[in-house]
Amino acid sequence: MAIENKRTALRISRERRRNPNYVLPEPVKQNPREEEYKLRNNTQIVYSNSNKRIKTEIKTQHIGKNLFPDYTGKYKGGTFIVAGCGSSINNFEDFSKYYVVGVNDIERILTPDFLVVVNDYRTFARGRWDWVKNSASPVIFSHLNPPGPIDRQDHLVQIKIGNRGNVNLDKMDSVDHTLNSPYMAIIIAYQLGASKIGMVGVDFTPNHFFGDTGTHKLTRNLRTIDAEYDILGKELGKKGVKIANLSFESGISSWPKMNIETFDSL
Repeated sequence: MAIENKRTALRISRERRRNPNYVLPEPVKQNPREEEYKLRNNTQIVYSNSNKRIKTEIKTQHIGKNLFPDYTGKYKGGTFIVAGCGSSINNFEDFSKYYVVGVNDIERILTPDFLVVVNDYRTFARGRWDWVKNSASPVIFSHLNPPGPIDRQDHLVQIKIGNRGNVNLDKMDSVDHTLNSPYMAIIIAYQLGASKIGMVGVDFTPNHFFGDTGTHKLTRNLRTIDAEYDILGKELGKKGVKIANLSFESGISSWPKMNIETFDSL
């Protein structure tokens, strides 16, 4: 570090000899955010970013270390948005009136009330884990303890993994699963007490919302995954939960697609 500082000083000295009006450039920030988040009264998180951000207003706080029983039913009757990382989420601007359950590095575009991370940090492409590590979400759900280095480890909340392909919504002490995490986020939203669930960014189309990342790795499994979402949607309907897919380009066709205004009126 000392050698690097000396080299920098010499470079600046040379530049100033060549140009007396030389101005030292602003340092490049290592944190992807331009301003660190600010948590005020556990109600709202505010920070800026050079990229587009979706407005959210945090309505939750960390109240326990386990999904069941600490959080089960605590948000009964709430309207939830489950946010995946598909490109369609770029079509939205304001989720502030909903509870938001996001997955993985959704923090790039919004701060969720609840973050779901069920993959080990070593499975993330380079740079993506930084957004999980620095997450400002007050509640971070994972069955891993921990899933990787996280700044706010005291906000981790344990979940228990349930079954695949045999969804049982009445089994509140575990979360059933499929191949992608938004499916689990939907079940968690139900367990939290959701009466309406709209999903966005669960697309399975090329690219994530933050860049040209290519073909989705689960595209070949889409038919199976869609069938599992179909079963999940019907089970939620039996419980009186209203559902919607708010992303028209999403590959999940088993959930009714509608715009957010129609969803609000359900």
